[in-house]
Amino acid sequence: MACIKIQKLVFNDDGTIHSGSASIIETTYDSSIRGNSRKRTRERLGKVLYINGKHTCGIFLSPTRGVVQYDSKTDQFSPVERDDPRIKDPELFPEPPIHTIFGDSYLVFCFLKKCGLIDVLRTSFENDTDYEKVLCHLVHGICKNGSHIACDDFFKRSFASYVLPDVPVERLGSDSPYFEKMGDDKLKVTFFTNFIKYQRKSNPDFGVGCYVDSTPLPNDIRDNPFNALCSHGVSSTSIQTRLILVLDESTGIPVWFDVIPGNLLDLSTITFIITNVAETLNVRIDSLVLDAGYVCKPLIEMFHLPSKTDSPEGGKKCRTMLARMPAKRGYPYKQLYNELKRLIPNSKYQFDRHGHTYFGYCKTVKIFENYENAYVYVDKDNALELGRQNRMKDPEAYEKLSMADKNWFDVKFGYFVLIANKNMTPADTLDSYFARADIETVFKTGKEYLDILPIERWTAERVKGKLFSDIIEEIAFLFLRKELLGVGIATTRLIGSTSSLMCLKKRNGDIEVEVPNKSVREFYKQLDIEIPSTFSLKAFINDTIKISY
Repeated sequence: MACIKIQKLVFNDDGTIHSGSASIIETTYDSSIRGNSRKRTRERLGKVLYINGKHTCGIFLSPTRGVVQYDSKTDQFSPVERDDPRIKDPELFPEPPIHTIFGDSYLVFCFLKKCGLIDVLRTSFENDTDYEKVLCHLVHGICKNGSHIACDDFFKRSFASYVLPDVPVERLGSDSPYFEKMGDDKLKVTFFTNFIKYQRKSNPDFGVGCYVDSTPLPNDIRDNPFNALCSHGVSSTSIQTRLILVLDESTGIPVWFDVIPGNLLDLSTITFIITNVAETLNVRIDSLVLDAGYVCKPLIEMFHLPSKTDSPEGGKKCRTMLARMPAKRGYPYKQLYNELKRLIPNSKYQFDRHGHTYFGYCKTVKIFENYENAYVYVDKDNALELGRQNRMKDPEAYEKLSMADKNWFDVKFGYFVLIANKNMTPADTLDSYFARADIETVFKTGKEYLDILPIERWTAERVKGKLFSDIIEEIAFLFLRKELLGVGIATTRLIGSTSSLMCLKKRNGDIEVEVPNKSVREFYKQLDIEIPSTFSLKAFINDTIKISY
């Protein structure tokens, strides 16, 4: 049988236990010794915190079990709650060690400081709560690494929750008030003004030469106020919201954005953007890269090929325009095919881009009494594949076509025309169009613009606020990707590997970091960021995040 053996038990004047230790003693029958019983210490119970009058049950601070109750009658241990009235010192219950994902968010915070975005955000969002919310969504957007983990779930298990303690976790899953506030145009102007000002400290030409790009955002959000039926390009239609970006010419970094309904494709939108950013941000737009929906007579008249009388210093004639020709009346879309169809098989005009083979030819044409360069292309891979698919859908209809119509059918699914007021080779012009018109050069692949977080009700302000939050995230992502390109590291690999590094928050507020593996150390080294073994959380928040603790 088992019993509790008490040693050196001392009481205070008020009857509480001052000191004393205890052990579990087990008695067994042994006829070979005097008294026929043998006693042995089965387990040390440690310091006595409470003991009943008969010394059969007590609470002990066990060196192996922590604060625990032991009953010798049942020979069983049971847990003790923090608010147990028999325990006078609640400090006996240490905080449980919580291991938190550290490596990814700590690296992002340090990089944001290194590239200057922390200073820009801190200046733009003076309210601590707003500033912390922006940082929270920013870090989540980068660190989620292509997964669909919700912001609140990410935040709970991340080191970011220590750094941004005032962020209400319960609101992060559907943060409508935050996006509503971010939809305020004053905040957008303030941020981009501060961002451009900061960038020009190291690069005086930042934002001096920019170009406008337009991108459709197809989505399934029924009550999105910007949704409209839009014909993107020359053939397909879909419900779209349209994002207009102003990008710095040399870096491709956004310096402004706007969002409009998908069907508002006119020159007035573009000219308003040009005037707006010039007056508000002191940004000059020199180049336009536009979809077919924007091409119209006023655009051609504004951006036609310069004549001998045009001054090279003139405002509008210095701007360049590259756009896709619409396949409609008034434009020599099909006419150019008929003029050049004999050249399409000629290998002299053939080149390869991104795994596709193209026919490309430049011809100066007259559109609305003004001359433009028309760059005629046939994507031979698309023409062959899509042409085959459409023939197989209705072979009888194909057989009824005339020979001329069959020849057109064989190229129409890869045929398109770009118009520009500048002289380049067809290959270089296509590179320029793809590099700018393809929004994936600015937004990381696979990003779902308007469907990352659920919002209770889509309003114009919330849509704009959601996109504003995404643009801030993308600026940070582009800076990080640019830094990693020089050393040949994929951003997804960086985030995935560094998320394995964990930390422990100690009771005194310090952060203790586990020993990083070789891969994590190498990634941090490439970004010139040190991994601390332990550091003060308060000092980190003050110095790196710029929040007074």
